[in-house]
Amino acid sequence: MSIVVVGSIGIDFVAVAARLPQVGETVLATQPLHIGPGGKGFNQAAGVGRLGAEVRFATKTGRGDLGRQARSFLELEGLLSPLAKESDADNQVALIFVDDSGRNMISVTPGASADLHPPDVAALGMGPGDILLAQLEIPVATVTAAARHAKEAGATVVLNPAPAAPLPDELLQLVDIATPNETELAMLTGLPTATTSDVVAAADRLVSLGVGEVVATVGSKGAIHVDRSGSTNYPSLLVDAIDSTGAGDAFNAGLAVGLSRGLELGTAIELACQAGAYCVTKLGVLDGLPTMAQLEDFVELT
Repeated sequence: MSIVVVGSIGIDFVAVAARLPQVGETVLATQPLHIGPGGKGFNQAAGVGRLGAEVRFATKTGRGDLGRQARSFLELEGLLSPLAKESDADNQVALIFVDDSGRNMISVTPGASADLHPPDVAALGMGPGDILLAQLEIPVATVTAAARHAKEAGATVVLNPAPAAPLPDELLQLVDIATPNETELAMLTGLPTATTSDVVAAADRLVSLGVGEVVATVGSKGAIHVDRSGSTNYPSLLVDAIDSTGAGDAFNAGLAVGLSRGLELGTAIELACQAGAYCVTKLGVLDGLPTMAQLEDFVELT
């Protein structure tokens, strides 16, 4: 079984400071500016590849130096293929602030990612048993088209609805597994997610709207799986967080890889929680995406 990721690739500019700035405030960074690849699509595709699964990545890079950098990162991770197209728009860029406890604030300029349209995902080459993994840094219409193709091919559709956006009924009904965090779940359903019972109720609401199952990530507490039969909690590993940027992407990569290996969903969620925990112990997303050997060593030592 192979995994097809449809999503964005960006260039991340990361500033680390003692605390996050308030509105109108300037806070001096405590470390040099960190520049590297990003975008939820790239992070998840690279995460899948590093964990040893077969992966193809449908995306769009931009023009100029940043676009060339993006394509070089695709090449380094083995993700450069005919599914990676080029746009005349500027490449996606993310501005990221991280504090001493690993919390972050992120603003994304989509650029070329907004130029990834349904015709660009018309030939994904998927088959029965394959997995489509998508996010929402690209147009919702493109995600819907990709999900439709995947379902017609007999593939499983996993949607990481980040950043949260209004979703059409057709897309909700095509999604086998949705993986929102608490904030995204609240925005998608209009319900509170402050407590575990709140998360379960909101996930139930998402299922009632047509999603097959929900695996909600709840930060350092791990994940909660909800389907029509009930809910199950999956705790995360206890680690000292350095940077939470990309933890959700590492989680989704781990989940997709687990499913592609034929693991039971609960076991795949445990693998995903381990990958997310590993990620927060590293500065920058790319260093936080483990190989399977690195992840196994990490789990053994934690």
